[in-house]
Amino acid sequence: MDIKNIGIIGLGFLGGSVDRYFSEKGLAVRRYDKKGIGSLEEVNGADTVFICVNTPFNKDTQDIDLSYVESAIGSLTEGKIVVIRSTIPPGTTDLFQKKFPSHKFLFNPEFLRAATAFEDFMNPPRQIVGFTEESRDLAREILDLLPKAPGEYTGTMPARAAELVKYASNVMLASKVALGNKIFDFAHALGVDYELIKDMIGADPRIGQYGLTVSYEGFRGYNGTCFPKDVRTFIALGKKEGIEVGWLKGMDDENIARLESQGLEPNYGYPKNP
Repeated sequence: MDIKNIGIIGLGFLGGSVDRYFSEKGLAVRRYDKKGIGSLEEVNGADTVFICVNTPFNKDTQDIDLSYVESAIGSLTEGKIVVIRSTIPPGTTDLFQKKFPSHKFLFNPEFLRAATAFEDFMNPPRQIVGFTEESRDLAREILDLLPKAPGEYTGTMPARAAELVKYASNVMLASKVALGNKIFDFAHALGVDYELIKDMIGADPRIGQYGLTVSYEGFRGYNGTCFPKDVRTFIALGKKEGIEVGWLKGMDDENIARLESQGLEPNYGYPKNP
């Protein structure tokens, strides 16, 4: 098996960055996207397949929709190294390992912004490969294929831990946006110029500036391809695990109301043309 014989399923900003990276390294990448790029037959000629498809939040079931990931995995012939980069709840990589035992599964979380995806891919704040018991021996080899993060922030860990890192990061960032908007509301109510105070608040290195520009993308609140779906999925996970998430749900409900007051809907990650 040639670990550098790479296939990719899903070529949005996530899979597209993986494709560009390996292509520029001179590897012959086999790719497939249902919008008419490549084929599953081509991808099945690869030994290592990166799964980079949508994991939206289903408003009807109030939980994540893993059907795109499962469909991609189900299309593979036996004996692949499957590296999931789609965002999935803790425990999912292990579940897929049990359901599809002929493959070896790993999880490699992405920390990309859609507008600067390739730049972020090449300069990751951390680079993690999560493993199952069956894939532990491959984790370091997969890690060595990818761009390095600074020092101790490049490493391997159990897949469940890597999955939690991804969700925890997005929920914390979304919370900062929500709190920045709440402070803006306080400033407005008290007759204080928010622009006068926001940089001073963020000057504390424990706080930082992220999330304090409340109209960063031309609207107030958090939206986009990741935060709404990931916060809602995290809430669903908390309920399953018996963790109190009322405060988090309240934050997200308020964010939804804020978006709707501006004529916007939360982006739960479903492709516009599935």
